[in-house]
Amino acid sequence: MAEWLTVRMSRAAGTPAAWLVTDEAGRPLAAVQSGTLQSAAAAAAGRRVAVLVHAAEILSLDAELPPRSGARAAQLVPFAVEEQLANDVDAQHFAVAPPTATGRTAVAVVSRKLLDEWQAQLKAAGLTPDLMCSEAALLPRVTGQAVALLEGDTLMLAAGVDKPPLVLSAPPGGFASALDIALGEEAGATSLQLYSNPIDWQRRSAEVEATRARLAGLHTQLLGSGALPWLAAQLPHAAPINLLQGEYAPRTSLRANWSRWRMAAGLAAALLLLHAGAQLYSLWHLGREARELDNQIVALTGPQFAGASESIRPHLEAELRDPGAAGGRSGLLPALQVLAQAMNGMPGARLRSLTFRDGALQLKVRASDAQSIDRINQSLRAAGWQAELTSGGAAGDAFEGNIALRGGSG
Repeated sequence: MAEWLTVRMSRAAGTPAAWLVTDEAGRPLAAVQSGTLQSAAAAAAGRRVAVLVHAAEILSLDAELPPRSGARAAQLVPFAVEEQLANDVDAQHFAVAPPTATGRTAVAVVSRKLLDEWQAQLKAAGLTPDLMCSEAALLPRVTGQAVALLEGDTLMLAAGVDKPPLVLSAPPGGFASALDIALGEEAGATSLQLYSNPIDWQRRSAEVEATRARLAGLHTQLLGSGALPWLAAQLPHAAPINLLQGEYAPRTSLRANWSRWRMAAGLAAALLLLHAGAQLYSLWHLGREARELDNQIVALTGPQFAGASESIRPHLEAELRDPGAAGGRSGLLPALQVLAQAMNGMPGARLRSLTFRDGALQLKVRASDAQSIDRINQSLRAAGWQAELTSGGAAGDAFEGNIALRGGSG
């Protein structure tokens, strides 16, 4: 399910949190609600959860890291930005984004103590977020334009695509100063798209309009339902830095999503068992066929061939399954049958090995003496087969001979 529950943490103790459910495209499925985090958790079932934290608590920086830092980026970042921090590095948590084409890496820095407090509040409420990020991280990035959100005494501003968002104090009367800090000498060449809620706009419109002459352009848009629906609508398109990295990465997502996938997992397990059962039955059936084939070999060729059934089987199987495939004085089966007849009456005669290729057999036959091997060879010739005793020699208390056998002409 691609729906999101976006929760905006309260900015001060005693103030309510706000939350909104949106579809996969960021469209609201209900009105914005506010209350305790426990109340927000009731809407989390089956949805991904994004938690937005006060932008003033997150320091957005960018760092230049060695090429191909990869997984080491999180370890290198604290040293790369240490000079830009006012607080102890060890007391901070660093979350990094993938490096940009310019080689710069965006970094979000937050106090470990504060992040632990947020995590504790969410856990107590029964919320397990998939994403936790600064509100400012969801500001749209537009090439050649600055996008800003004025809310209360805070101005959040994203100037361009590759620059980190800025969070500035802008109390009444301080909007122009905040713009000067954010844009500096580039203000005259910057077109500003400013968003605000109706209440803040009513209080601040005069001072905002007074800055129009400093900018290349000023466009304002009121957010009738507040900032949350606008920020939540950016989730499908934005790539905010997720603060839940390293030791804060979610570890309970499998358990949380198990109910969603339980039926599919059960069906997959059933299919796996069915497949394993079919494979075991197939192996048993093949083993039985192999034993039957060995019995057929012995029945057709005689007990002298029992020890050589493994070497005979691959060549003989097709002929046993199709008795009409070979006949007369060609094929393996007729050759084995005439060989069995020739070996009958030869005490201790056994076929040791067989090679069948291009209609010719290379046989290794074991008998009590050399004369028995020669008589087998002569019997094959007398049956009309081309047989040649190519070599032979003593093998312990017996004699082994190699015979080349090929079918006759008639």
